[in-house]
Amino acid sequence: MKKRLILLVVLSIILCLFFVQESLAKYITTADETANISIARWKILVNDEDIRDENTVNTVINPVFLGNDNIVENIIAPTSEGYFDLIIDAREADVSFKYKISMSVNKNSSVKDLVATKYVVNGGEPITMDINNQTIENTVLYGNNNSTINIRVYIVWNDGDGSLMDNSADTLATTSGNSAMMNVSLNFTQVV
Repeated sequence: MKKRLILLVVLSIILCLFFVQESLAKYITTADETANISIARWKILVNDEDIRDENTVNTVINPVFLGNDNIVENIIAPTSEGYFDLIIDAREADVSFKYKISMSVNKNSSVKDLVATKYVVNGGEPITMDINNQTIENTVLYGNNNSTINIRVYIVWNDGDGSLMDNSADTLATTSGNSAMMNVSLNFTQVV
């Protein structure tokens, strides 16, 4: 009888171990998977030039001067008013971003009194610019990247208050052989 009881206990222990091992094995299973995550696109064009290749935009900006009764079209003279366009295409950018456009007179410009006076975004109302702060800044949310941003910047040869050049310098600028040049710097930063 004792032998049967010992045999029964040993058999019970073996069965218990078998069932415990089976239930533990269910919770020790491993699996290896790969997660595919899309990377956000950062493609912004300015006047059809891709900014990803360079830190600066090297496109040539040709201002338009409409002329008037006293000044020939597409020629700059004191008090001439003109404009240039910047077309920002961010339709292939999957993130929000800020842009900052800064303007200044080029150090080699024969005209030191070029200033941006106002700008218009997408044909909206003109926004007056401060003569001492020649920048345009804005944030574009990725949900609004569904069309181009058209910025028209109006410039003038300032011959009034705040001008650096007198009449002699104005005359010298027209005979120097140098062009009137303006630096336009565009900076784009992802919004985090």
